[in-house]
Amino acid sequence: MTYPKLINEKNNYFEYDGGDLWVRENVSYWDDQDHCWNNEILKFIEESSSISEFLWKINYTIPYSDQIEGLKNNQKYRIQKNNKFYCEPIKYSQEKLYLVDDILLYDPKLLVKFINRLERVNKIVFGINLIMPIDIFQDEDDEWIKEGLNNPEWTTSIFDPRNSDDLDDIKFIKENINQNIKFDFSFNELEMQILKNNNIL
Repeated sequence: MTYPKLINEKNNYFEYDGGDLWVRENVSYWDDQDHCWNNEILKFIEESSSISEFLWKINYTIPYSDQIEGLKNNQKYRIQKNNKFYCEPIKYSQEKLYLVDDILLYDPKLLVKFINRLERVNKIVFGINLIMPIDIFQDEDDEWIKEGLNNPEWTTSIFDPRNSDDLDDIKFIKENINQNIKFDFSFNELEMQILKNNNIL
């Protein structure tokens, strides 16, 4: 089976099955994201004229070490409820747009087109890509995905305003959307000052 697999598409809601990060071989989050983007997501952006709500969600199952102890690589195990996780690369609801940093790797012109088609958006929240529920899946568990589950290509992106390419892209987005839309970042004081100096905040 090819992953991610679209399992639910309705009312601007795109839900994918990303499979199991132990059973699949050397999973790349970026490849999974690109698969969704280059198929249904980009097509949706191009064909939409007005967007009231939107959700792009990818589900994954992830085992704990005691579940796969003694198993051969990629050998199946019994999946339980607490093995089910998900990520949301893009979510638009209640006038707030949530974008994970990885989305900023795409053409800023396409992101501007998407943002300008959102109805009544007043804030864009940028953040790192988190596996949820975050109260179960901790930050250090990314290393478990890479090393414990044999997925060295599992990588997510972090937006860095000190990087000139990142800064240029976010400036382009800011300059080509409604200027009343607020940007929200979780950065340190130096990084926030860079954004202020470039009229992004």
